[in-house]
Amino acid sequence: MTSVCVFFLFQTHVVESCRPGRVGPAAVLEFWVGILTQQNLWYRDRTVLFLMDQICRSAFTHHQEECVQRLLYQQHKIALGYHGDRGLLSSLVGWIAGNATPSFIEGQSLSGEVWFAWLVLNMEGMFEEDSQLRRCVEHELLSDPNLSPDQALKKAQQRLKLPVAPSLQRLQVYRWACQALATPPDHPLLPLIWQRFLQLYLRQPGPEYGLDAGGCIGRRFFQNSSQAVLLRDLRQRLQEVSDFHHTASQALRVPPTHTPSQGEDRPNSPPHLFLTSPQLHTELVRLFGVFAVWLDDETLQKKEVYLPSLPPQYDPHRLAKVMHKQQELWVEYVDQERVQYDEREVLDLWDKVKNEPTFIQSNNPAFTDYTNPSAARKRIQSNLQKHAIPRPLPELQSQRAPVPEVPSACLADPAAASTLLQQDLSCLQEQARFAVSREAQQVALESELLESLPLLYRNRPEQVTMALECRGQRGGQPCQGAAHITVTCECVQKQEAVETQIVSLRSDIKQLQTEAKTPPPQSLAQAAVHTENFITALVNLYKAKPTAAVQSVGVAAFYKVVSFVCEDTLHHPPTRQYLSSCVEILGQVFIQGTQAECGRVLSTILEQRRLCPLLSPFFTPNAAPNQLVSLYKEVVTSLHPDSADVIFMLLTKFDLSAWLSKAEPVFSERSRLVELVHTALCSCGRDPEADLLTPFHLFTRHWTLLLRHHFPDHYSDCLRLLMTSSTEQLLSPECWRVTLCVLGVSPPPCNTKPTADTVYLTLPCLLIGPTQVEETVDWLCEYFQRCRLSKSNLRSFGLYSAWAPYISEVTTFWGYLIGYLIDLQLSACAREPLGGARVLKGAVLCKVNWVSVLSDSLQTPASTNTNIHTDSHKMLVYLLYMLVFLTKEEQLLSQPVREN
Repeated sequence: MTSVCVFFLFQTHVVESCRPGRVGPAAVLEFWVGILTQQNLWYRDRTVLFLMDQICRSAFTHHQEECVQRLLYQQHKIALGYHGDRGLLSSLVGWIAGNATPSFIEGQSLSGEVWFAWLVLNMEGMFEEDSQLRRCVEHELLSDPNLSPDQALKKAQQRLKLPVAPSLQRLQVYRWACQALATPPDHPLLPLIWQRFLQLYLRQPGPEYGLDAGGCIGRRFFQNSSQAVLLRDLRQRLQEVSDFHHTASQALRVPPTHTPSQGEDRPNSPPHLFLTSPQLHTELVRLFGVFAVWLDDETLQKKEVYLPSLPPQYDPHRLAKVMHKQQELWVEYVDQERVQYDEREVLDLWDKVKNEPTFIQSNNPAFTDYTNPSAARKRIQSNLQKHAIPRPLPELQSQRAPVPEVPSACLADPAAASTLLQQDLSCLQEQARFAVSREAQQVALESELLESLPLLYRNRPEQVTMALECRGQRGGQPCQGAAHITVTCECVQKQEAVETQIVSLRSDIKQLQTEAKTPPPQSLAQAAVHTENFITALVNLYKAKPTAAVQSVGVAAFYKVVSFVCEDTLHHPPTRQYLSSCVEILGQVFIQGTQAECGRVLSTILEQRRLCPLLSPFFTPNAAPNQLVSLYKEVVTSLHPDSADVIFMLLTKFDLSAWLSKAEPVFSERSRLVELVHTALCSCGRDPEADLLTPFHLFTRHWTLLLRHHFPDHYSDCLRLLMTSSTEQLLSPECWRVTLCVLGVSPPPCNTKPTADTVYLTLPCLLIGPTQVEETVDWLCEYFQRCRLSKSNLRSFGLYSAWAPYISEVTTFWGYLIGYLIDLQLSACAREPLGGARVLKGAVLCKVNWVSVLSDSLQTPASTNTNIHTDSHKMLVYLLYMLVFLTKEEQLLSQPVREN
């Protein structure tokens, strides 16, 4: 009765709005739709659905469907999540899980509120058109004949990049089909609903997408078994609807039982006095018969049909409109008389109630007079008396916070902070140890189980007596009976003791797995959250106001958290990740780039090398330029093949280029660093092991960087260290090669690609001056001579065996120096036309003496059949030829010139 009253109020509102000078029916419809759709899940309230159905019918009658569809369209997009509505998160999760997407129609269709379903489905069709979803799905189905509708929908969503798309059962072709099945046969909208379905089912979209013209696409949507059943039900439903209208067309028109009351005056009231005419039923029989022909003809689905050639029962003109989806509705088939009759029937019910005598209403206990304002107070008090007396408010109980607050004293006192972290992190560490021990126990049980399984069955020999029956006579002799033979074979037997052990092991393993699935204790979560709150408060305080006290607390907290990193916590993934996050946050804020903490971080890493991946990002030696050499020394002294990866990771933190350019260290500091790099190169050995190759290449890079810096400051030191360590064969020949590349003596290898570690080889070469060249030649001659005379075996057999690994690099260096001096002398002779040969001859004689000393130092006795170094002899022969040529040139220049 309440819904009828509201409907009458709404209908009166619409009628009044249609009068001249009023707002019009569209504004009234929007007003009532806005009111009815304000509450959550309004589409599940039967009363609201009844009123919305009446509103939709009025919208159809007054041709104002667009305004209602617009409001529903906005709410539909919100329900799908297009506007970030978090209230329908559960609906979206259900869609992801495979359920139907949100819709204002619960289920697939509505059989009672058909007017409302008509507008909702038209609104959802607008969404399908606006988002290009239908066109994209059709294109995918046409492109791949083997594609299912579900796969086509997923590919269409990916191509269109829609944030959310309707599920398969929410596509319009299925929605209109289900609604056509659910709509009563006498409903005025049934022909239009079938028109909407057939427009989608009989579409020929091929030419729209540049494809060959084919049949209709509707069959592609009804391929699997459930969809085929739906199509079969549609054919059966068409037959039932045709039978209904055929029967109705044979009936006589019945005069209405309603007689307008005296003085009743409603504008726009339908003047019809009878129900649906038999002629309309006859037309509907013919229309639904045409629909049945279209639906049964498989030719329309398989190939393109020339429509004018079809017989009249196909109604080709109307079929062409359907195939091209013309939006014009066939309103001539809508039973307008039935629409007006249903509306007047509800209004007559209201008039009947309103005109009922007062004494009948008062005597009727089920009747409530909502039209009498004076009875409102009494009605409210009566309703209140029916309810129980409200109970008093519950007593306020103090709630204890699950995680205690962080004391402010911990943010300024390192000792208090350490105590707080000790309590919380001990809980996490204990949980990690328990988890690791339980895992080890399960591994041990499973290993024992694997060892026991092969022992479950054993083959044991057994004697089996078998009877061989006689199956016929042989040689005319009758059978004497079955032959009994005894066979010894091995039969498998289950070991009962092993089986008992396996059952016990499986029970223990299952018990362990059950325990592992139990949630962790609440104290563990409290400890983790408490520690996180402490770190967050500490970091926020430091960022807001950085002070030395807060800095000291942060440093103490960092090393306290690091102290809890052990084998158990590293093995347990949750604890490892949690502690790593805490160390990362504290390290970035309080440790990284802090000069005072570089040494402590390095010492911690060298003492516990398993912490290197965790702590190395916070080791920044360039932040302490005055301590860089001492830090480098600690790294070098810790070099070992077992710790090569740790050393390499630490070496990458030393940016020597930035240190040399920005810190501008003094000569003594650079010299100390050169000796440290030389010590590290010697520690790698003449042939570095595979584990030491990566640190070795970093050391060679540092060596060349120091050699290039303010050249020739460290040239003599580097040459002296190279010669000294090469004498004992402590150095790799690679050190000579990179040094010669930097000096420009030899080019870098052709197959070397410039990388971060070898970019120094492609830098401009250094220029050695004449003074350095002469001093280098003199020093080398004296050094080799001292080495030759230092030991008796070297005095007898030469330096070749001791210098064999470096002969190629040393002679290359020597040839460069000699060639440099000869070029220098030749350029000097070019400026002296007379006497230049004598000068050059003297220079060459001097160089011959030098090369003779070098060759003599490197030669070996002839009895050993060892070839002396070829390059040295070639250089010596070359210089001798130069000496002979210059001697002849000097003689020619000294002869007097004869006059002709």
